[in-house]
Amino acid sequence: MRPRLRSAPGGELEGRGPVELALTGARLQARVSPTGVRDVLVWGSGLAGELRFEPPLPVDARVRVTPNRIVYDWGEGRLTVAGLPRAPVVVLRAEGAAPGLRLVASRRVPAGFDRRAALLAEPDGWRVASDWADLLLRSPVGVAGPRGRLAFGPAGLALLAGGADRDEAARAAASVLAAAMPERELEAWQGELADVLRLPDDELQGLFLHGLHAARSARRELKGGRFAGLAAGVGYAMPPRTYYRDGYWTLQALLPAWPEVAREQLLLLAREVAADGVAPSGVIVASPAGERHWRARRAADPALAADHPRDGVWWADHTDAPLFFALLACEVAAWTGDLGLWATEVDGVTIGARVVAVLERAHRSADASGLPVKPAHDRDWADNVFRGGHVTYDVGLYHGALVAVADLLAASDDAAAARYRARARVVREAALRRLWREDLGHFVEFVGEDGRAESHLAIDTLTALRYGLADDARARRTLAAMRRRLETRHNRAQPYGDWGVMNVFPPYAPWVRRRGKSRFPYRYHDGADWPVWDGVYAEQRMRLGVGGWRYPLTRWWAVGLAQGRATPVEVFSPPYGAGSPSNAWSSMPAAALLLGGFGLTPAGGARRPPWGAGQATWRRADGRRVRATASGNPGADALRLEVDDG
Repeated sequence: MRPRLRSAPGGELEGRGPVELALTGARLQARVSPTGVRDVLVWGSGLAGELRFEPPLPVDARVRVTPNRIVYDWGEGRLTVAGLPRAPVVVLRAEGAAPGLRLVASRRVPAGFDRRAALLAEPDGWRVASDWADLLLRSPVGVAGPRGRLAFGPAGLALLAGGADRDEAARAAASVLAAAMPERELEAWQGELADVLRLPDDELQGLFLHGLHAARSARRELKGGRFAGLAAGVGYAMPPRTYYRDGYWTLQALLPAWPEVAREQLLLLAREVAADGVAPSGVIVASPAGERHWRARRAADPALAADHPRDGVWWADHTDAPLFFALLACEVAAWTGDLGLWATEVDGVTIGARVVAVLERAHRSADASGLPVKPAHDRDWADNVFRGGHVTYDVGLYHGALVAVADLLAASDDAAAARYRARARVVREAALRRLWREDLGHFVEFVGEDGRAESHLAIDTLTALRYGLADDARARRTLAAMRRRLETRHNRAQPYGDWGVMNVFPPYAPWVRRRGKSRFPYRYHDGADWPVWDGVYAEQRMRLGVGGWRYPLTRWWAVGLAQGRATPVEVFSPPYGAGSPSNAWSSMPAAALLLGGFGLTPAGGARRPPWGAGQATWRRADGRRVRATASGNPGADALRLEVDDG
């Protein structure tokens, strides 16, 4: 079968076939395919409706894709669909034989509401009106027909504008229609993405641009511009929530160029870090309609209410969430140069006090070995797997948080810094005794309180490498084991050929309790490919200079393009469907190009990347822009740094 998409110069994707593109922005998300623009959702409020193409576009139309824009081209016509990243508007341009448009109201009535959405005529189009969200279909040159229809070809412009209510949707539509070039906002956005990293390698450039867009467009707002956190992905919208874990990985790609977004996210998450260091998986930030819907869902489902006990939180007491908060606090301070961050108050409690509470809580959970003990529940990233006892993934995060906080406090509180370094040393020595297997050459996934170990190779043990739990020798042995066993090109014991990097191998032992999608081998947490971990894996291979970085960095992307996936997805494996499109934390491979390849630092440091030529631009902690230009050949001028003093 011919691949549906391939990389083209400048990061563009091109191909042919029924390609779908997820559109993401501060207020609106949707999916575009040859049948129309569906699943149009106003952030914080809910699904509003869809826009159908009548007739559908030819399934073999040629396509060109750049972040948030897709162009369908066939013999008689061309249709461009572009989502504006800041305004809640989708712009449609037709050339030649254009399809008709039909606005359709969502038939679903969300929990907490009584009336269905209504379809209403407007002077130059149609409107979907509901108690939770509104959509407007407008065209300055179109002709409205019956039942939501609008003809706008052969050289027409139409807008699909959304909002929490008619006022927001109407203002957004009017503003865009008044602009000489409505798509200019998107073009400027795409230019800003490309300025961060320019590479002559088409595959790497495309992976980077679409990954960085997934991360940057994850920044969500409610009506009026209130920051609503970083969305996990298109599939994680109701209730509208932002995660500690997913947000942390998403921000790895954004910290070098937009560290202020990380500061926003940190301050939002801080409010749910309790005095005892406990934090939920995520924070819910919704419109009044979204809050009404979420309360009604919980009231109708006691099991749901037990898992999500308060209006503003998603899940409760996640083991990894507070550790990611502590790590993020240190990284925000480093990348922004904000020396006062530690003393910044959120709801009357400083960031520093909350971070200390997190570390003390983990310390209290430790057993005689010094390692924190995780209860045998499913509340960390592997949230379909009941892991308990000493879990390498969580221990690695804890060690990293101890070291990062000690480094941050070294100049202001030497006693606290020394205390955390001493604890980190105890944790490191205990982890090597308890979790490292010399005969296997890698860390086991976990050792339960009953002494049983799930000793297969798990990619989430990379936290031991990224956060300093493993020395370089053990790190290299771990990476060699992952190359042999997790990279499907080298593992003939798995049945599906060469398709990416598995997150575990072999699949979980029968005694390990699992639920949901992870009950099936090679699905979800039990052996699927997670691009976020591919990025961490590639980053560590580049950091240690061991080679072999390109396969984990790009294989998942190449497989997705061949199957017509134009954005980073959350997870995939051959026998099962792919997860959420435009998944924000699947931008970690893009981050790996910056942090692992170019080695960018808040102080302005960089190195020549292993692929050779390219240019990266980022901001130092003092706010100055730095440009690193790598030549194609190693030598005295292999890397040139320029600092913008303006």
